Amino acid sequence: MRFLKNKLINNIISLLILQGSNYIFPLITFPYLVRVLGVENYGIFVTVIAVTLFLNVFVDFGFNISATREISINKSKLTRINYIYNNVISIKILLLCTLFIIYAVGLYFLNFKGNEHIFLLGYLCVVGHALFPIWLYQGIEKMKFITYIVITSKAIVLLLMLLLVNKQSDLWLAMLLQSLNYLMPAIISSFVVKKNLNLNFKFSLARNMLKKEFSKGKYVFMTTLWINFYTNGPLIIIGFLVGSYAAGLYGVGQKIQGAFVGMSIPFTQAIYPHISSLFETNKQKFLWFERKLCLLSAMGALIISILVALFSNQITKIAIGYVDSTLVDMVKLFSIIIFMAIMNTIFSRIMYAMDQSKVLNKSYSIAAVVFLVAVFPSIIFYDVIGMILAVILAEGTILILNIRNLVIETRRQKNLINNYDREGA
Repeated sequence: MRFLKNKLINNIISLLILQGSNYIFPLITFPYLVRVLGVENYGIFVTVIAVTLFLNVFVDFGFNISATREISINKSKLTRINYIYNNVISIKILLLCTLFIIYAVGLYFLNFKGNEHIFLLGYLCVVGHALFPIWLYQGIEKMKFITYIVITSKAIVLLLMLLLVNKQSDLWLAMLLQSLNYLMPAIISSFVVKKNLNLNFKFSLARNMLKKEFSKGKYVFMTTLWINFYTNGPLIIIGFLVGSYAAGLYGVGQKIQGAFVGMSIPFTQAIYPHISSLFETNKQKFLWFERKLCLLSAMGALIISILVALFSNQITKIAIGYVDSTLVDMVKLFSIIIFMAIMNTIFSRIMYAMDQSKVLNKSYSIAAVVFLVAVFPSIIFYDVIGMILAVILAEGTILILNIRNLVIETRRQKNLINNYDREGA
């Protein structure tokens, strides 16, 4: 048991470093890019990033959850892990090729005001993300292999960004370097998988396998898609309907929110394989762990949100170099989202571990509909602030539904345990 705890702690630390780099490095670069590229060009930059993050949902197809869970259950069976790895990577390659054709056609027919090449460079981020098997390392709970790779890659890109991007016309170069954040770890990890984990990739697209794997990930995929409607969707909507400058302001506020929400991501990613395994082997202990997890998460999320609201002026000045009253108001509203987003991430991982992806998908679909109904009237009356209010409404909806569903499923599991104990007695 001590070994399990130590391994869990080691993976939390590794993920903390890994995910921390996903927020620390951008926190260094984005104030620099705002100043060098200008708010409008930065708005184009973050709009492209938002589009690529949306496309990532399609190439992931829920495997970041479903494959992680399956590998965590079979982590002692190398042959089974190799089979899962081959299937997932093969499907991702197929999805990448299909999605690129659709993406290229969209770029050809839609008006991107001469920025088509920026969007094309952005697709390299999708390629790198798809081929980087973080789900594999999470499943086997060996995160050290890739933590150093990612940190080194990001440090190199950061240095190149600061050295080479120094004027507004360098927008294309900033996007190219951004894509290297994803491509370099993907390329290097393919060698690590073979050398350190003894996994050999073989392309496979058998019909039965495709049907089975898509079936496993479909509810997670749909849930992630709904989430992206009100996480990455707002930037895309603002960028195309309101303008690049407004997208730049929203992008800065969202980046600040993401930095603080990101503080919880390593914890939830490291804890997920553990609770998935625990649910399968010891439900009594799982329920005890779940209760402690929810309480500690709520306390931590509340503290973070309050601190962000209190220091919104200082945070804004650090981000863009001066205090902008509109951005300060945006950051205060984003602090509300920070609390709800952290709790929703924790609740969703617990529900996934309890094999409740279908229930979770329904909840997030409701939240997505709420967002889509509210977003356009909110923008019309309150501009960028209205967008944040629509996101708060969506996050609040899913928080209420998550609490309700988690209480119901927890009670059901308790009843099953009690009935089993009575029958055993």
